[in-house]
Amino acid sequence: MPKRQQILASFLEKRTQPEFWVSCALYVCMGVAFLPITFWVAETANAQSRILHALIVLVMAIFLLVLYSRIDVKEPLTLNRSARRTLFAAYGLLLLGVVLRKVIPSTSEVLWMISSLLTIPAYCCGLASMVFFIYGKGVRRITYTAAGTFCTFMLLSILMAPLDWPLRTLAGKWSGIALTAVGKSVELGVQGSTATAPPQLILMVNEQPFHVASECNGFGVILTSLLISVLLSIYRKLGPIDTALNLLSGITLGFIFNTLRILIIVLLAPSMMEHYHLMHEIVGTITYWGCLMLTWVLLNGPTRYEPEAKMTPRDQSGS
Repeated sequence: MPKRQQILASFLEKRTQPEFWVSCALYVCMGVAFLPITFWVAETANAQSRILHALIVLVMAIFLLVLYSRIDVKEPLTLNRSARRTLFAAYGLLLLGVVLRKVIPSTSEVLWMISSLLTIPAYCCGLASMVFFIYGKGVRRITYTAAGTFCTFMLLSILMAPLDWPLRTLAGKWSGIALTAVGKSVELGVQGSTATAPPQLILMVNEQPFHVASECNGFGVILTSLLISVLLSIYRKLGPIDTALNLLSGITLGFIFNTLRILIIVLLAPSMMEHYHLMHEIVGTITYWGCLMLTWVLLNGPTRYEPEAKMTPRDQSGS
């Protein structure tokens, strides 16, 4: 029976049961409680294209995992053990954050920030619980992989602003080294730092200035390649050492491809100034997706159907 028909049949069976509607009410209340963070994710993705692109790639990567894995709908629309545990974790973390913000003095900035950040894992636990409730306990591997990676995505999104300038500086230095190696005269400096205008990081190549803007800091491609490495580490159930190597590989590939993008743009610019913006977009698109595809292949992302790994008795019980 198709999965949608299984869920529909389960709904028709359970719609007269009071406990089913109690479970639905719990999820409705949770959804209302998480509306502020849902709006924040939407506004952040709308305001920053790098965040939106990373979110789109994350959704595509999860789709590939679903496509190449066996997904079984088992006991749908049931508050199974996995659904209960993640629902309890969501409410518990949300309540803990509220209590801590009431208890901790506002002068303690670090503790205040930690209490606020508890909302993010709570939100992801809530999403995981909803998936477990709708599809049952046969989607544990995919659900925990998606929830863990999405939690990482939200936490890294917060670091966008403080990491912008250091990443831009590092991108400029790496690009300068690469351009010097091919015989170019390179200088990196800061211009335009006034009370009304933010400073600009300028890369001078053979006396021609190039603004190393926020979109050149590599955060987009680094964030996305890092998310892919996190996703595949959780999905493959890697140990701490292999996970660390995966993360290091994702970050390194992101830096390399971002430097390569800047290098190509600078080298092509003198002969393509009339079509600079078009060339800029084409080079950026090719290097962005090239990095992500290479990261997926090198880190053993599935490219064909994979039989589901043999489940332990604990997995089968939905614990």
